Amino acid sequence: MPSQPKTPRSLPLRLVLIVPFIAQIIAAVGLTGYFSIRNGQKAVNEVAGQLRQEVTSRVKLHLTTLMAKPIEINQMNARAIALDMININDRAELMRHFWNQSQSFGQDVPLFIYFGNAAGGYAGAGLFDLSEEKIELAYTPAFKPGDLYSYAADPLGHATTQPYYTEEGAIVAKAYDARQRPWYQDAVAAQQAAWTDVYIYAEGILGMTASQPLYDPEGELLGVASVDFSLAGISTFLRQLEVGETGKVFILEREGFLVGSSTDELPYVEAPIGEETEKLLARESKIPLIRQTARSLEAQFQDFAAIATAQQLEFQVAGQRHFAMVSPFQDDYGLDWLIVVVVPESDFMAQIAANTRTTIFLCLGALGLAIALGVLTARWISRPIVQLDRAAAQMAMGQLNQQVQMQGIKEVQTLARSFNTMARQLREAFSTLEQKVAERTAELAIAKDQADAANQAKSEFLANMSHELRTPLNGILGYAQILGRDRQATPQQKDGVRIIQQCGTHLLNLINDVLDLAKIEARKLELLPNDFDLTAFLKGVVEIARLKAEQKEIAFVYAPLNALPDAVQGDEKRLRQVLLNLLGNAIKFTERGQVTLKVGQMGSSEAPSAPPVIRFQVEDTGAGMTSEQVAQLFEPFEQVGAKERQAEGTGLGLAISRQIVEMMGGTLQVESTPNQGSRFWFELELMAVENWQPTAAAQSTQIVVSYAGARRKILVVDDRWENRAVIVNLLEPLGFELYQAENGEAGLTVAQRCQPDLILTDLVMPEMNGFEMTQALRAQPEFRDIPILASSASVFNFDRQKSQAVGCSDFLPKPVQLEELLAQLQSYLQIQWIVETPKPIESVHAANLVLPPASELVAIQAALKIGDFDTLEAEGQRLAQLASEYIPFGQQLQALAHHFDEAAIAQLLTSLTPAEA
Repeated sequence: MPSQPKTPRSLPLRLVLIVPFIAQIIAAVGLTGYFSIRNGQKAVNEVAGQLRQEVTSRVKLHLTTLMAKPIEINQMNARAIALDMININDRAELMRHFWNQSQSFGQDVPLFIYFGNAAGGYAGAGLFDLSEEKIELAYTPAFKPGDLYSYAADPLGHATTQPYYTEEGAIVAKAYDARQRPWYQDAVAAQQAAWTDVYIYAEGILGMTASQPLYDPEGELLGVASVDFSLAGISTFLRQLEVGETGKVFILEREGFLVGSSTDELPYVEAPIGEETEKLLARESKIPLIRQTARSLEAQFQDFAAIATAQQLEFQVAGQRHFAMVSPFQDDYGLDWLIVVVVPESDFMAQIAANTRTTIFLCLGALGLAIALGVLTARWISRPIVQLDRAAAQMAMGQLNQQVQMQGIKEVQTLARSFNTMARQLREAFSTLEQKVAERTAELAIAKDQADAANQAKSEFLANMSHELRTPLNGILGYAQILGRDRQATPQQKDGVRIIQQCGTHLLNLINDVLDLAKIEARKLELLPNDFDLTAFLKGVVEIARLKAEQKEIAFVYAPLNALPDAVQGDEKRLRQVLLNLLGNAIKFTERGQVTLKVGQMGSSEAPSAPPVIRFQVEDTGAGMTSEQVAQLFEPFEQVGAKERQAEGTGLGLAISRQIVEMMGGTLQVESTPNQGSRFWFELELMAVENWQPTAAAQSTQIVVSYAGARRKILVVDDRWENRAVIVNLLEPLGFELYQAENGEAGLTVAQRCQPDLILTDLVMPEMNGFEMTQALRAQPEFRDIPILASSASVFNFDRQKSQAVGCSDFLPKPVQLEELLAQLQSYLQIQWIVETPKPIESVHAANLVLPPASELVAIQAALKIGDFDTLEAEGQRLAQLASEYIPFGQQLQALAHHFDEAAIAQLLTSLTPAEA
């Protein structure tokens, strides 16, 4: 018996996996570096915080000592005056006393000490600059308001005859009154010691004034003692502080002005000669660190006045972190400053950065060594895996006869055996796969043919249904237009005909819903913008909606929110379709209450040429909807609400409306509350048409009766007599000579005989259709330039495109609209219409009108404010029935309300005096 072959020695995979090892190295290196950097940053934060607190404490101590000196001087003078040690009525004695004090207290900081009495007199002495060798004495003669004189003092403190300001002279101010000075008024208002605002003390120096009011035992004001105090010592002290290597310390007023800083920058903005010098805002400082710190404080706290306690913050300047501390400094006399200490992180990070770099280099070295070992190990492991991958790639390319042999790693050997088993099974399965694929391919081809056939049948069905439904509507709408032009018709008959026409148009729009949905699904729905009269458009929509609302016995309100453009550019038909759909739904789901249409122009755009944004909003007090119903509201064939109302529509209107509004650049939105009502709205940018001049055919107040020039001949070719009759009855009264033909072949014969000026032809006809007739006509020289208008009940774009391809000049959809027909005739025949304006509403002479009492006009005036013409018309009817003398007024009000003539109603109410109640 032969011996079994020995299994090659292999190593388990767990002995060669180094990923955990590398992961541990990376984790150890990463954590070491991370904590090293974090500890360094923490140390920096602690050192920077201690430094800022120490510097802030030193600054506060210095300011407390420095700013107390002027207050103490004023208190000393107040006590001396109270003890009669100084005679405040003796100006010379006061100046000598102030002279002594300025010598005693002004050794370190320039001081000017003075007193203003209750009469407005002034006396003072002191130094404005320590470099001066002489002390200034200033006073007003007689210790009363007057010119302010300044003289140099002699060694005994007496005024000399030498002016202190030699260039300007002895008089330094005219008509000086101490009571009008800020230092005097602030102290009197505070009734205690007070500081003035910081001001320009002298060139290159800011200063403040400490003042204290003095009162006699009876509480009468004696005057105000004050000390002008230079703030130059603050900056001098701050420059002596060590705030790291490049740190800065500065002091701010609450308004953001610099009081002093550790730099040499002047604390004010130098102004040209003749202009007033202004204090320097810290955020406008020329020192980058001060400027950036102030701006960071403003960004974080919005207002310096909001900083009530010491605050620590960090910010970035040019990518470098900075630490700052801002601390309020206040006293009991109105002093309210902010001490700011800012230190760049780089001042402390030099050694820490060096240690961090060393740590990073060591970590990177260890990490690199571990990765190198991992790569070598991975190569050893991956070599057999690569061989397996190559074999699998060959199998993927169709070469299924693959076998692999592996040695070295036990797990890889197991994988190779599994791979060989899989390859054998694939070879066995592949033998039957091609047959199954062929079977599935044949099934898919059959399914595709069936889907194409169904789609073609759908298109043919929609085309046929469109043609069959629109053809009778052509007769209905056509004769409605013919009857509407009957001059013998009464106003009621004309209103009825107009309503028939509008309802027929609405029915046509409903028929188009199914076609529109198919176009939307096929992404073939297009907008056809044109210029149209917005007022007339809204009036037509309102009349249709009002009729529906009256049938349900609910109120309908049209509320224009503001002035609208006379005419705009847009797709009038699609906009009407959306509004009528929204209004129809609102009326359908409202059993009581009212439906409101609001239209208004939104806020004017900043760009003068930008199109106005017009908001259309429909509100109702109907059933409302839940949030779940709103979520599915715009889905095709979805209807919400009560079951008995769902059968009234197709469920397509809102889905189509939303798509149309989005194509126009808007968004249809809805809000609804169950049992309270719903609100739909959308906003559109509709370009206003400047200098709108509607064509005679489109003007609602004019009727085309004829045209100027020679009589024109028109040939009408249509296989349906009712369609030909509509065109003939519309155009013959205008003076055209009409010829008819029932198909394309007859049309060729009639055209040869009568030589028409224009041909209007249907497209789908027996024997010879409109396409073939047009091609035959264009082939004849005498008919190459004659206008041929294609008129069809089909609304698919391919019919329009095909008619233009065979030579038609334009396309006129059925049902034919008189305005469109007249517009094309005017364009292609180059004729000028003759129109007549119908008689205006018969108005009753003002002398025959009796205006009812004011109590009967309240509802009329309220309805006029909101544009509720339904209520106005109802009120006119009520007043006509109230009393016989009000019949003329009531009839006039009804007529004006019926024609939406708001201005005429307002004029009627203001031109008459109400009768006595």
